[in-house]
Amino acid sequence: MSLEKVINYINTKVREDGLTIGEYYGTEHFGYLLYSLIRMEQPKTVVELGSGLGSTSCMMAQALKENGKGILWAIDNGEDWKTLSQTLLYNNQSYEDFFRNLLKKLNLEKVVKFKNVTLTKESFFNPGKPIDMLFCDAPDSNAQGCINLLKYYLPLMSEYSSIFIDRSSTINHAYLMLEQLIGYLQQGKIPACLRSNNLKSISHLKFTLVHLAETKEGKKHRQQNSRTWIKIEPADIMIHNQVENYFSS
Repeated sequence: MSLEKVINYINTKVREDGLTIGEYYGTEHFGYLLYSLIRMEQPKTVVELGSGLGSTSCMMAQALKENGKGILWAIDNGEDWKTLSQTLLYNNQSYEDFFRNLLKKLNLEKVVKFKNVTLTKESFFNPGKPIDMLFCDAPDSNAQGCINLLKYYLPLMSEYSSIFIDRSSTINHAYLMLEQLIGYLQQGKIPACLRSNNLKSISHLKFTLVHLAETKEGKKHRQQNSRTWIKIEPADIMIHNQVENYFSS
């Protein structure tokens, strides 16, 4: 029933042309993937940079709630709120009030910690614990934006983790840069643009790059039609230390 309430919220129409909350930022389908991955992988620390109208926030939070463990750090300074509150149906309340009221309405406030933080290319958000899942939908998704993000967050990711970057797979220069950059990481090399005192060795890790892109058919917000998925795990002959592995049929 709780998941149904979240889905009903995401499918709420907020404009006269029928645009829904999920479609506004183009995550009407992607939220289901995040929900399923969290249910499957049982992460403890999830960070979302740019929570917007809470479409993906609520799907991730609902999954954490059903897991019975884990916290979502929802990071947003409400920069888009002035336009959103005038364009949509949310007048007469601050962004923080809107977001907290939404969590309370959907009974998700216990698994979400909201932070009003302004992100810059030098300053991001550190939850103080290894991050199991990171969804970036706030800083620039261009090539330099992706480099800034990865330079900061790669040292903070847990051994079994995922990074999702909104739009970067369909921004050509970001796509090409990520292909080359992850290629270096797959060889155990740290590109000069990522070197820092916090990222010292990656030779024990495996990096997998996946481009998640949506076709234009039926897509109302076509500019937000992709996410880059960087999956991190130890280099090993077995898939995961918390998964039952079988050596015979």
